[in-house]
Amino acid sequence: MYNEIFENLEKQCSQRELQELKGKTIHLGIFSEPYLTFMLEGKKTIESRFTKNKVAPYHQISKDDIVIVKKSSGNILAYFTIKNVMFIDLSITSIEKIKQEYHKELCVDETFWNEKKNSRYVTLLFIAKLVQLKPFLIHKKGMQTWIKLN
Repeated sequence: MYNEIFENLEKQCSQRELQELKGKTIHLGIFSEPYLTFMLEGKKTIESRFTKNKVAPYHQISKDDIVIVKKSSGNILAYFTIKNVMFIDLSITSIEKIKQEYHKELCVDETFWNEKKNSRYVTLLFIAKLVQLKPFLIHKKGMQTWIKLN
Protein backbone atom coordinates (compact mmCIF):
# COMPACT_ATOMS: atom_id res chain seq x y z
CA MET A 1 0.00 0.00 0.00
CA TYR A 2 2.83 2.40 0.85
CA ASN A 3 4.29 2.20 -2.68
CA GLU A 4 0.86 2.51 -4.25
CA ILE A 5 0.16 5.67 -2.24
CA PHE A 6 3.55 7.22 -3.04
CA GLU A 7 3.19 6.55 -6.77
CA ASN A 8 0.02 8.64 -6.67
CA LEU A 9 1.55 11.34 -4.46
CA GLU A 10 4.50 11.67 -6.88
CA LYS A 11 2.01 12.73 -9.56
CA GLN A 12 0.49 15.44 -7.36
CA CYS A 13 3.12 16.81 -4.98
CA SER A 14 6.18 18.98 -5.54
CA GLN A 15 9.64 17.49 -5.06
CA ARG A 16 9.98 19.45 -1.81
CA GLU A 17 6.69 18.06 -0.48
CA LEU A 18 7.69 14.52 -1.48
CA GLN A 19 11.06 14.80 0.28
CA GLU A 20 9.29 16.05 3.40
CA LEU A 21 6.83 13.14 3.28
CA LYS A 22 9.55 10.53 2.69
CA GLY A 23 11.30 11.57 5.89
CA LYS A 24 8.20 11.05 8.04
CA THR A 25 6.31 8.13 9.52
CA ILE A 26 3.18 7.60 7.44
CA HIS A 27 -0.18 6.29 8.66
CA LEU A 28 -3.35 5.46 6.75
CA GLY A 29 -6.54 6.51 8.52
CA ILE A 30 -10.04 5.58 7.42
CA PHE A 31 -12.58 8.35 7.93
CA SER A 32 -16.37 8.39 7.75
CA GLU A 33 -18.94 11.11 7.25
CA PRO A 34 -19.79 13.66 8.43
CA TYR A 35 -16.43 13.93 10.21
CA LEU A 36 -14.43 13.61 6.97
CA THR A 37 -16.17 16.60 5.40
CA PHE A 38 -15.74 18.66 8.58
CA MET A 39 -12.01 17.90 8.48
CA LEU A 40 -11.65 18.76 4.79
CA GLU A 41 -13.51 22.05 5.38
CA GLY A 42 -11.13 22.94 8.22
CA LYS A 43 -13.85 22.87 10.91
CA LYS A 44 -12.59 19.67 12.57
CA THR A 45 -9.09 20.38 13.86
CA ILE A 46 -8.71 17.37 16.15
CA GLU A 47 -9.17 13.76 15.05
CA SER A 48 -10.00 11.27 17.79
CA ARG A 49 -9.80 7.52 18.04
CA PHE A 50 -11.70 6.01 20.97
CA THR A 51 -10.96 2.33 21.61
CA LYS A 52 -11.58 -0.40 24.16
CA ASN A 53 -8.06 -1.80 23.73
CA LYS A 54 -4.63 -0.27 23.15
CA VAL A 55 -4.72 -0.48 19.34
CA ALA A 56 -3.30 1.81 16.66
CA PRO A 57 -2.85 4.68 16.68
CA TYR A 58 -2.68 4.60 20.52
CA HIS A 59 1.02 5.12 21.41
CA GLN A 60 1.97 4.38 17.78
CA ILE A 61 1.87 7.92 16.36
CA SER A 62 3.93 11.03 17.08
CA LYS A 63 4.10 14.74 16.48
CA ASP A 64 5.09 15.49 12.85
CA ASP A 65 3.86 12.10 11.55
CA ILE A 66 1.71 12.14 8.40
CA VAL A 67 -1.80 10.71 8.15
CA ILE A 68 -3.13 9.75 4.74
CA VAL A 69 -6.89 10.40 4.71
CA LYS A 70 -9.00 7.69 3.07
CA LYS A 71 -12.78 7.87 2.90
CA SER A 72 -14.44 4.73 4.24
CA SER A 73 -15.08 2.51 1.18
CA GLY A 74 -13.69 5.27 -1.02
CA ASN A 75 -10.71 7.21 -2.28
CA ILE A 76 -7.73 8.83 -0.65
CA LEU A 77 -8.62 12.50 -0.46
CA ALA A 78 -5.91 14.28 1.56
CA TYR A 79 -3.11 14.01 4.06
CA PHE A 80 -2.33 15.93 7.22
CA THR A 81 0.58 16.51 9.57
CA ILE A 82 0.26 15.92 13.31
CA LYS A 83 0.84 19.11 15.33
CA ASN A 84 0.42 17.37 18.66
CA VAL A 85 -0.88 14.06 19.98
CA MET A 86 -2.42 13.05 23.30
CA PHE A 87 -2.92 9.52 24.61
CA ILE A 88 -5.58 9.33 27.30
CA ASP A 89 -6.49 6.49 29.62
CA LEU A 90 -10.19 6.92 30.42
CA SER A 91 -9.76 5.26 33.81
CA ILE A 92 -7.69 8.33 34.74
CA THR A 93 -9.34 11.11 32.73
CA SER A 94 -13.09 11.11 32.23
CA ILE A 95 -14.69 11.13 28.81
CA GLU A 96 -16.75 14.06 30.11
CA LYS A 97 -13.58 16.12 30.56
CA ILE A 98 -12.52 15.38 26.97
CA LYS A 99 -15.99 16.35 25.79
CA GLN A 100 -15.85 19.65 27.70
CA GLU A 101 -12.36 20.56 26.50
CA TYR A 102 -12.42 19.45 22.88
CA HIS A 103 -16.07 19.22 21.80
CA LYS A 104 -15.83 22.12 19.32
CA GLU A 105 -12.57 21.00 17.68
CA LEU A 106 -13.80 17.38 17.37
CA CYS A 107 -17.06 18.39 15.62
CA VAL A 108 -19.03 15.52 17.14
CA ASP A 109 -22.59 15.27 18.44
CA GLU A 110 -24.28 13.58 21.40
CA THR A 111 -24.75 10.35 19.41
CA PHE A 112 -20.97 10.12 19.04
CA TRP A 113 -20.41 10.55 22.79
CA ASN A 114 -23.03 7.90 23.56
CA GLU A 115 -21.37 5.46 21.13
CA LYS A 116 -17.96 6.03 22.75
CA LYS A 117 -19.00 5.83 26.42
CA ASN A 118 -17.57 2.30 26.87
CA SER A 119 -14.16 3.20 25.42
CA ARG A 120 -11.11 2.85 27.63
CA TYR A 121 -8.48 4.73 25.60
CA VAL A 122 -8.39 7.83 23.44
CA THR A 123 -5.88 9.17 20.96
CA LEU A 124 -6.31 12.85 20.08
CA LEU A 125 -4.54 14.00 16.93
CA PHE A 126 -4.18 17.75 16.52
CA ILE A 127 -4.10 18.60 12.81
CA ALA A 128 -1.34 20.99 11.73
CA LYS A 129 -1.58 21.14 7.96
CA LEU A 130 -4.12 19.41 5.76
CA VAL A 131 -3.36 19.03 2.05
CA GLN A 132 -6.24 18.03 -0.22
CA LEU A 133 -5.38 15.74 -3.11
CA LYS A 134 -6.93 14.79 -6.38
CA PRO A 135 -8.83 11.67 -5.20
CA PHE A 136 -7.28 8.28 -5.97
CA LEU A 137 -8.10 4.70 -5.14
CA ILE A 138 -5.80 2.17 -3.48
CA HIS A 139 -6.21 -1.54 -2.92
CA LYS A 140 -6.85 -2.00 0.78
CA LYS A 141 -8.15 -5.22 2.22
CA GLY A 142 -9.46 -5.81 5.71
CA MET A 143 -11.46 -3.85 8.22
CA GLN A 144 -8.66 -1.93 9.96
CA THR A 145 -9.41 1.76 10.37
CA TRP A 146 -5.78 2.64 11.13
CA ILE A 147 -2.59 1.26 9.60
CA LYS A 148 1.00 2.38 10.23
CA LEU A 149 2.55 2.14 6.76
CA ASN A 150 6.28 2.51 7.54
